[in-house]
Amino acid sequence: MENKKETLPFSFYKALSATLFSLIFLLIFWAAIDVWLLAFAGILFAIFLRTLTQPLKNILRIPDGLAITIVLIFILVSTVATIAFLTPTVSQQLSNLSAEIPKAWEKLETSLDSYLQIDSLSSLYKESDLSQFFSQSKNIILQTATLFSTTFGFLGSVVVFLFIGIFLAYDPQTYRHGLIQLAPVKYHRSFDLLLKDLTVVLRWWLMGKLLSMAIVGILTTLGLWLLNVPLALTLGLFAAFLTFVPNLGPILSAIPAVLMAVVQSSELALYVVLLYLVIQTFESYLITPLIQNNTLALPPVVIILAQLVMALFTGILGLTLATPLLAVITVVIRKCYIEKRA
Repeated sequence: MENKKETLPFSFYKALSATLFSLIFLLIFWAAIDVWLLAFAGILFAIFLRTLTQPLKNILRIPDGLAITIVLIFILVSTVATIAFLTPTVSQQLSNLSAEIPKAWEKLETSLDSYLQIDSLSSLYKESDLSQFFSQSKNIILQTATLFSTTFGFLGSVVVFLFIGIFLAYDPQTYRHGLIQLAPVKYHRSFDLLLKDLTVVLRWWLMGKLLSMAIVGILTTLGLWLLNVPLALTLGLFAAFLTFVPNLGPILSAIPAVLMAVVQSSELALYVVLLYLVIQTFESYLITPLIQNNTLALPPVVIILAQLVMALFTGILGLTLATPLLAVITVVIRKCYIEKRA
């Protein structure tokens, strides 16, 4: 009898090819993760510009491109004026903050040592490391530079982020149409509806987050000023910026304010803690629920896990964008899987 040579079925080779192609695609995607995160940040900026442009177009009855140009000029002038007005004050307060926080830490050590009868907290850290950490905070530019992709550096990341957002804002339909064409023809309409849903969710999330940042910044600055806590303006701006990172941001923003209050008295530190609790409760249980009526009510535990994973693999930029990315993934799963299955 002749020995027949056994051959693997074609479906096996097809599955193997698909698996290898998927792995290669994922590796390439992961190698450029910083680029994709910057692109996503640019998309958020484009949505922000388009949101500001729409009411201007409706009121003035002007072309789309002209409305975006007016919005960009307004943002540029406002940013330059704000920086020129706040930089001297904030720079001085940052210098004072870097000098005062080590003193506050030492006083906190002494208080805990006397009240709780524990070893000095300084034994947990090397003094040289602590002083080195606080000395780095003197230069805010170097600190904020680490928030962006290490692939491009600070300046390159800002340029890429801004240009992506501006180009998308001026001509969103071209990119939208091109993205839809990547899907099979029979899914064009479904893909288009999915993109619209994602745009609405991200628009409301972004507007709500900016509103939350403004409210938290104003209330924190006003509250610290009424309590006579030094550097109220800088601490208020710090709280506003960190509000962009839910759950973890408010906790981190309270630490320097409490340390500054400890320098004056333990009672003042307690009042500062209560102030931050009241403001964050107001933001979490009033502002955020109103926003979530138009977006998604994401579980806090899921948000925290997403933030930790993104921070672990992609750094501060991933941590900052974890929540809107989670919102996008949730919408995609709901539209493409849950609703289809139902």
